[in-house]
Amino acid sequence: MNKMMILFVSFILMVTSGCTSGNGIARKNYGIENPSAYKVLQSKPDADIFMYKGTVYCSGIDWVNELSLTKDVQITKISQNNKDGLHFEDGTANHLSIGTRIYSVKERGDILIAETEKGDVRYYHLVEG
Repeated sequence: MNKMMILFVSFILMVTSGCTSGNGIARKNYGIENPSAYKVLQSKPDADIFMYKGTVYCSGIDWVNELSLTKDVQITKISQNNKDGLHFEDGTANHLSIGTRIYSVKERGDILIAETEKGDVRYYHLVEG
């Protein structure tokens, strides 16, 4: 019985230690880090993106547009434009105008809404992996 318990605990420790990111190398090897603006625009040059809190958000995702969402509070606004994705930082967009207000939504933390002259546009938090 004790040997079985030791084997079981050893197995659990090996499995869980393999799931940690440690110094970040494991995350990079498995492609789990968030994509950069440059990488997004390289794969899809016409993508409509902006950056908030170091994360790229992208519009035009069908299932996101079909959700029933409620705009909540303004969390930021667009402060600069950049078309190539090389110097993206928080508040940078490639299509949204400077001054565009960005809102959180009540129902989800991975979707934001931009309030534009043409109406609200939904943006989804891009994640690789």
